Amino acid sequence: MSVKTPAKKKKNKNRKKKSAAILQRPLYYRRDRLLPAAGLAAAMFAVLMVYGLPLWQCLCWALAFGALLPLGVTLGDKAAARCRWAAFVIGPLLAFVLVEQMNYNYLVWEELTPLQIGLNLVWYYMLAGVLYLVTGRVRLTAGLTTGLFTFVGLANRYVIHFRGRTIFPGDLLTLQTAANVAGNYDYTPDIVQLWCLLVLALFLLLLWKVPKRPGRQRPHWQAVLPVAVLSAVYLTVFFQTDFLRQMEIEPSLWTTRGNGFVLNFSVCLRYSTVEEPEDYSQETLASIRLETEEKGESDPNAAGAETPVNLIVIMNESFSDLAEVFDLETNEDPLPFFHSLTENTIRGTAYSSVFGGTTANSEYEFLTGNTMAFLPEGTVPFHMYVGEEEPNLGAQLGSLGYRTVFMHPYLSSGWNRRAVYQSFGFDEIYFQNDFTDVSYMRNYITDQSNYENLVRRYEEKEDGEPLFIFNVTMQNHSAYSVPWTGLDKTVWLTGDMEGRYSTVDQYLSLLRQSDSALEYLINYFSQVEEPTMILMFGDHQPQVVTNFYTEVLGGDFEKVDIATAQQRQEVPFLLWSNYDIPEADGVTTSLNYLSSLLMETAGLPLTEYQQFLLQLHETVPALNSLGYMDTDGTWQKSRETLSEEAQNGLLQYESLQYNLLFDSEEERLPDFFTLPGQ
Repeated sequence: MSVKTPAKKKKNKNRKKKSAAILQRPLYYRRDRLLPAAGLAAAMFAVLMVYGLPLWQCLCWALAFGALLPLGVTLGDKAAARCRWAAFVIGPLLAFVLVEQMNYNYLVWEELTPLQIGLNLVWYYMLAGVLYLVTGRVRLTAGLTTGLFTFVGLANRYVIHFRGRTIFPGDLLTLQTAANVAGNYDYTPDIVQLWCLLVLALFLLLLWKVPKRPGRQRPHWQAVLPVAVLSAVYLTVFFQTDFLRQMEIEPSLWTTRGNGFVLNFSVCLRYSTVEEPEDYSQETLASIRLETEEKGESDPNAAGAETPVNLIVIMNESFSDLAEVFDLETNEDPLPFFHSLTENTIRGTAYSSVFGGTTANSEYEFLTGNTMAFLPEGTVPFHMYVGEEEPNLGAQLGSLGYRTVFMHPYLSSGWNRRAVYQSFGFDEIYFQNDFTDVSYMRNYITDQSNYENLVRRYEEKEDGEPLFIFNVTMQNHSAYSVPWTGLDKTVWLTGDMEGRYSTVDQYLSLLRQSDSALEYLINYFSQVEEPTMILMFGDHQPQVVTNFYTEVLGGDFEKVDIATAQQRQEVPFLLWSNYDIPEADGVTTSLNYLSSLLMETAGLPLTEYQQFLLQLHETVPALNSLGYMDTDGTWQKSRETLSEEAQNGLLQYESLQYNLLFDSEEERLPDFFTLPGQ
C-alpha cells in the first residue's frame, strides 16, 4: 500500500486547480483532440486539393476545421441557452441561403423580393418548429433543419443538372422511376455543392461546440399555441385563398429562380388541383360539340383512301435535331437518312411541353390529345389523371380491329407505365426483360436492337392482321457524361464549339446511331407488301449541359423571350408510309395534335375530339406548357395576347379536357372522346 507524500499531494492539488482554471475559461484547447484535429486538417487539405480547389482555399478550410475540432467551450447556463436559441434562428436562415445558392440564386437578396424571401423563410421556420416539438431539443432542431434543407437543395441541384429543371411536387410520385436511372449519372459535386457542404459541416461543428441542455426541454403552451395558430392561419391563407394571385406570385414554368426553391415548390403544390374553366357547363360543352360537327367531315375516309394494315409509332428518347435548331457546326450531318426522306413523307417540327426529362408527359399528350398547358406545372398525368378505360389512341385503334402493342426496352416500373397501358387497353405490353438478342450502348438497349425486336413482333402476326405498335425507345437517354461504352465517336461539334461540350458530342454520336437504326427500319418495311405507316418523333430535347443551352439561346433560359425559349422545346417528327400519301415538309404542330394528324393521314375514323383538335390547329398551330403560337407563327406566353378566335378555341379546348379528366362519368360528353360504340 503506497502512501502519498506531502509533495505528491501538493502536486495533485495544483493540477486540479489548473484544470479547474482551464474549465473556467470560455474557450480552451483539449490536448487529447490535437492529434485527431491535425489528421482531419491534413485529410481535408488532400481531398480538396485532389478535387481541384485553389491552394489558399484548401489551406483555409483545413485550418478552420483543424482549429475548431480541439476547441473546448465552457459557458454558463444562460449563455449556453442564448447560443442554442441563436443557432435555432440562424440555422433555417443559413439553410435558405445554401438552398438558393444551389438553386442558382447566387445573389439571393437581390434576385428575390422581400416578400418572396419572407414566404420562403416561413416554411423553413415552420419545419424547425415542428422538429422542436418532436425532439424537444433546440440544438438538435437547428442541426436537423439546416441539414435536411441543405440536402434537399443538393438533390435539387442534381435534378437541374440531369433534367434541366428543378424538383416539382409531381416528382415525389416518380421516385421509383428516378431510382431506375440513378446509376447512370455522375454525382461528383460541383463547386457550389462542395462549398455548401463545407459550410454546412462547419455550422454543425460549431453547433456541436455549444453545450447541450441536459434532458428534453418541454415546450411551453404559451409559446406553442400562438405559433400553431399563426401557422394554421398562414397555411389556410396560402392554400385556400387568392393571396398568391393578389401578390402576383405564380408557379415558375421554366425554373424556380423567380420564387426561390421552397416557395416555388409550395406554390406548385397549391396549384396542383385544377379548377373549372370559365363559363363551364353542359350547355357550353353541347355548343362546342355542335360547332365541331358543323365544321367537321362526317367521314374522313369518304374518298376511299388506302389505310395502313400496320401502324407503327416510335417516340424516340431525347430525339432532337439540335444541329438544325441551333445552327450548329458539326463534322457531318448526324441525321443524314432522316433528312433524305421525301417520298411519301410528312416531316416537320412538333413542340413538346417538357425538356430534359418527364418523358411520360409527352407520351400522354400524344396518346390522348390532351395538353399539359391546362394542367398544373410539375404534375405527371400518368400518376395522377389516368383512370380505367381512359380514352386514348391505343383503345381507339383497338376498337377498329388493330392488335395494340406497347414496347419499351427498359424497366416496367418507370412512370407507372404497366398500370397505365393496362388502363389504356393495350393488348400486349413489353418491357426490357421481354426483349431478346439485344445489344447495349451506355447501359441502354440500342435503337437497332429495339427495332429488330419490333420487326420480330411484326413477323409473328398473321398476314392481313391489323397491327398497332407504340414503341418508346431508350438508347439516347441521359446522362451524356458517362463512358462511351458501345458507342463510337462519329459526330462532334466543330467551329467555335469544338472540344468544349463533350456531352453534346456524345449526344450527336447517339443521334447518328439512331439515324442508322431508322434506316434499317424504313428499308425493312419498304419491302413489306402490307400497307405500313410509321410515325417517329422525339419526346423532348436532351439536357446535355446547361452552359450549352445558355450559349445557343443567348442567355439564361428564364431570362430569354418566349420565342427563344421555345427553341428548347422543338422536336422533329417524321410520318412515312410504304404507299402513296400526300407529302409535306416544314409542318408546325405540337405533340397534342400529332395523333390526330396521324389518324387523318392514315384515313382512319376520327373521334369528334380529334376533329376538334384538327380545327383548333388551324387557329393555334402549336401550344405547350410554356405558351401558345398564333396563326402568324409568333409565340405568346399568355392567352390574352392571342387573337379572339384563338382565345375562344383554347377556352373550348380547356373545357373539353376538363370534362374528360375531372368531370364525372355521367357528365362526360358521350361518344365525343371515343368512336361511337367504342
